[in-house]
Amino acid sequence: MSEKRLIIHPGFHKSGTTALQESFALNRPLLRENGIFYPPIGSKAHHRVAWALTQRPWGWSKRGGEKTPEKYWDRMSSRINGAKEETVILSSEFFSEIDGERIRKIRSEIKGRDIQILFTLRPLAKLLPSSYQQYLKYGITIEYEDWLHAILDKPGESKVSPTFWKRHSHGKVVARWVDIFGKSNVTLLIVNEAQPTFLFDEINKFLNLPTGSLNAAPSGSNRSLTMEEISLLLELNRQFPKERVWDEYEVFVRAGYIRHLTDHVPPAADKARLLTPQWAVDKANELGKVIQKELLGTGVKIIGDVDSLGNSVVPIGTSSYTDSIDIKTVAAAMMVFDKETINRMPLGWLKSNLILRLRKRLKRSIKR
Repeated sequence: MSEKRLIIHPGFHKSGTTALQESFALNRPLLRENGIFYPPIGSKAHHRVAWALTQRPWGWSKRGGEKTPEKYWDRMSSRINGAKEETVILSSEFFSEIDGERIRKIRSEIKGRDIQILFTLRPLAKLLPSSYQQYLKYGITIEYEDWLHAILDKPGESKVSPTFWKRHSHGKVVARWVDIFGKSNVTLLIVNEAQPTFLFDEINKFLNLPTGSLNAAPSGSNRSLTMEEISLLLELNRQFPKERVWDEYEVFVRAGYIRHLTDHVPPAADKARLLTPQWAVDKANELGKVIQKELLGTGVKIIGDVDSLGNSVVPIGTSSYTDSIDIKTVAAAMMVFDKETINRMPLGWLKSNLILRLRKRLKRSIKR
């Protein structure tokens, strides 16, 4: 058995992945000291590497969304094969969306390393509110309960958020990886929200690090939205012009106003939060029991409370949307326009706009 290993963390989505990725990125020097390499690619996670394998466009496919070139995976596989460290970690929840053929590609192109798969998971009922908010940041225009009906009434059939069940058919996703790497090389960690340190305690054990080595970052990002902020984003999505493209939405809305709020502005304690109706919790727990049975059937090592997958409790109720918003929230969102915003703008978009402006200026000078 090789002493070197590659650990792939394929999510799942909304299971503390962002917190883990932030910690991995922040603690790269500590990891290197312990023989662990978390390859930098200009962001905290390895999403582009995963997108290169899925070949699914990032963004709106008919309005500017683009596929990530496969060279991103080719470069990463070369870096892994040439790495001297005992352990390499790749982390992106989008790895959960790749098919069997692409998983085999990973196995065939990584040389001289044992490949271990580490999934993190929250119960289906608990990830519904955060998943809806994530899809809101992708531009959907329907309210939460309508979205829940689309997702849960006939799982996998709705055209609303079609990637949801591709990501969250947890038993089937794990089975794909088991089929290629074997059950002994796949571990499932079920997050226990009642124990705040549980996730990082188990990650430290898995990486053979001393207790407390990795912890949640002091100021985490990607917090949940308040109902006030959800109402704002929903209205922005509804009014966003059809002729405008994904790059504009991503820069100004997704990675602009909304990311600034979730990453830098703590919500007031009295702000209302998204609530899930009882029927949806019951349905999610029913589906969760099916997922639980499928996961147990894979034979993988499971850490955490597997019964929670079909027996979860979340805040119950009917959410109330607002048609007004605190002026302080609006002002905080508008603070996003800084140098970082300019840096996020696509080069091609900046170039085409610059050419257009130069042409207009030239026409004005000629008229004079």
